[in-house]
Amino acid sequence: MGIKQFAVLGDPIDHSLSPIIHQAAYNLLGLDWIYSRVKVNESELANFLEENQGNYAGLSLTMPLKAELVRVANNNGWQVAEVAQLLGSANTWLAQAQGGQPVVTNTDLIGAKTALAALPMSVGSAAILGSGATAKTLGLAILQTNSDLETLTVFSRRPEPAREIADLITTLQHKAKFEWLPIEAAADFGGADLTVNTLPSKVASQVEVDLAFGDSFVFDVTYDSSDESLANYWPVSNRIDGRVMLVHQALEQLRLFGAFEEARRIASQDAVAQAMLSSIF
Repeated sequence: MGIKQFAVLGDPIDHSLSPIIHQAAYNLLGLDWIYSRVKVNESELANFLEENQGNYAGLSLTMPLKAELVRVANNNGWQVAEVAQLLGSANTWLAQAQGGQPVVTNTDLIGAKTALAALPMSVGSAAILGSGATAKTLGLAILQTNSDLETLTVFSRRPEPAREIADLITTLQHKAKFEWLPIEAAADFGGADLTVNTLPSKVASQVEVDLAFGDSFVFDVTYDSSDESLANYWPVSNRIDGRVMLVHQALEQLRLFGAFEEARRIASQDAVAQAMLSSIF
């Protein structure tokens, strides 16, 4: 066992809550592990991974590195999990793997599905603000957990990235109808059962929305708690906190990192998840 090094990579990275929640889990499990933040941009990722393969047992990756990680992995012949290939993005890099080669995977999907499980009803219509890697992951999560979904609308600056979300409907042979609209159209869209915001807080705060109605729900994955948060258009009871997704994708990373196998103190995954949530709420 002993001390192992882990980190979250991204740019910007100072805002990341990952070190807090991972350290909370280490404390509960009695692990002498270290988890830090490292600023790395897309152009630096390949060299960083090559130069640091022996320094880290595992890595978490956030914006804007998730699609780039899959590209780097494919270029190097590393194992890429099926879910990461399907999404074209990964948020987890594992140093120890079969054949001595790193493995990359995506735990965001598990986190998203866990968060969506809080919804008290089936979703017939969903709207997603944004079309990046996180938006595609949420699109897949919504499609896989709502077989009766009828419409999936994506609001973004350009239609091309949103087509990747539309392609998921075809891949899954889902009956949902896809619609792309420019981000400005959110001002008079009329609403959906579920609205998902994946836009950074500064961008989302500049978007006029008319998506909240009746018993509709919002899932703001940015976990923005400021007065400018898009979630403020909805009553508190109709909001899904993005920190739930953050914690449960991290919980799956902990499992992949071997935290429960190497733990010096026994704790259930539910107890660890609660400790992680408590550290940031």
